[in-house]
Amino acid sequence: MNQDILKTTFWKVAARFSISFLLLLTIVLTGAHYFRYGNFDDFNQALNDGSWIKFVMIRIVIAIVYGVAMAYFSRKRAKKAQGIS
Repeated sequence: MNQDILKTTFWKVAARFSISFLLLLTIVLTGAHYFRYGNFDDFNQALNDGSWIKFVMIRIVIAIVYGVAMAYFSRKRAKKAQGIS
């Protein structure tokens, strides 16, 4: 695992973390919304009035920040495990 992270480019690792986090975040938030309200009426309203764009952009920015941070720390940990400074 450590060698795979070090062989792969930083941005590919960051993209993998970001996409995984975004998918997980979407599933969790959608499920929480459904269990809280019992329907998806708010989603339909957001699609009609365009307020979904801000919602989605915030989630994408959070996912990118998470992906970059996790890639950085994972590569740092892998280098430390191999004794590379």
